[in-house]
Amino acid sequence: MKTQVSILVKNSTLFSRAMTFWWFINIFKKMPVNVWVDEDPEKVKKPTMVLKASKTPYEIDLEPGAHVLYFKDPKAGQKQFSRAMTGAILGAAAAGAGGSSMLAGGAMGADGARSNSVGVGYASFVLKDGDIFRISVRPNRKGDVKVKQEK
Repeated sequence: MKTQVSILVKNSTLFSRAMTFWWFINIFKKMPVNVWVDEDPEKVKKPTMVLKASKTPYEIDLEPGAHVLYFKDPKAGQKQFSRAMTGAILGAAAAGAGGSSMLAGGAMGADGARSNSVGVGYASFVLKDGDIFRISVRPNRKGDVKVKQEK
């Protein structure tokens, strides 16, 4: 009997794809997700595999036992940059309209708009012989990856 994990990679929302630097190209693409199987992404920089959004789930055969899958959005840095630039522009405009320093307003807006760290989604589970663990993953506009167990 097979012991496996079934991963359905959902595409980012249109708004999330528009938050990247090359938004005019990325809004038509199926966005990928980096996956680490039983490896820490902080220690092993190269992902085990890269999965693109698809309507059919990816199936990965695993040995029975405890496993951890980590998911990271490879476009997270671009999304943070776009959010920081938007925050800087809006902050400078608001500060300038209020009679304050546009430079200070831009810095505050950029800092408030971006998050300090990129989130890594993960799934931790124990498989018995013949189990099939089903999950869905979706990158969001903040650069995080939402992981959800499917039935």
